Amino acid sequence: MASKRPGMRLSLLGACVLAIAGVVAGSALAWGTHGGRQRHGQNQLIPLYDNANPANWTAACSQSNGSGGGSWIIANAAESSEGGGPGKARAPGWANVIENCYSYGRTSVIGYVWTDYGVGGQAALAGIESQIDAWYSYYPGEIAGIFFDGVADDVPGTTTSNQSFYQALASYVHSHEGNNDEVVFNFGANPESDWMLNGSDAENADIVVTFEGSYDTPGENPYTSWTQAGWELGYPADDFAALIHNAPEGPTAPQPASACSSLTRQNIGYVYVGTSYQQLPSYFGALSAEALNGSC
Repeated sequence: MASKRPGMRLSLLGACVLAIAGVVAGSALAWGTHGGRQRHGQNQLIPLYDNANPANWTAACSQSNGSGGGSWIIANAAESSEGGGPGKARAPGWANVIENCYSYGRTSVIGYVWTDYGVGGQAALAGIESQIDAWYSYYPGEIAGIFFDGVADDVPGTTTSNQSFYQALASYVHSHEGNNDEVVFNFGANPESDWMLNGSDAENADIVVTFEGSYDTPGENPYTSWTQAGWELGYPADDFAALIHNAPEGPTAPQPASACSSLTRQNIGYVYVGTSYQQLPSYFGALSAEALNGSC
């Protein structure tokens, strides 16, 4: 079972989700006068898929917003030829950056697992569960949850619902690895409904990525042309995340203030804005500061 590192969030009780107005954040819970949790600013969900430059990890771990329970960094240890995931064995380089990350007390590390949009159905669960187990086995006490990529409402090209498939994966992490461990579902777009948030405590996702895309792609820029689905407004912002890549770099780039203000209006509680998933942008520290001071 994973150790309870900084950044671990308490699991949501399904019946209370609609009433919660702020962050669900481990030991740093701060209750407001109206029964909701006080807003702590915006935390980050950071894809950092390369450990070749440990300085990137040091910057992410030391500069990310650690208020209200902390941020999350997604590790992806598999070599490109293997696809995403934990890889075939424990890698000393990954062990070093992950262990070092916790020394700052600002963020926790979750492992990347590809789910192929539910293709294969129940028969594919065992293989995915073995990847989950590998993350926890290779890096014992250091993995605080799982980032499930390639999530979809239905199996592509069919009308077969993926609800039971992904609820089984969430339950596997929460029940088998630790009920406070984080489950992130990356849809990359607005899901059709809230099935991943309105089930039992064990079956629910903790964060849903409702936008993933390039800053430069017409029709995708979340600052100008993307809006959340109506049903998402019934849930707290901390249930949702946006991942934005190919954002401009350099001193004249419209970062990070534009990201903070736009994504806050769109009910996004966790955000990454950067050039790629292999390295941090030069403005990462400024983006974290904007999040911490409540501009997000």
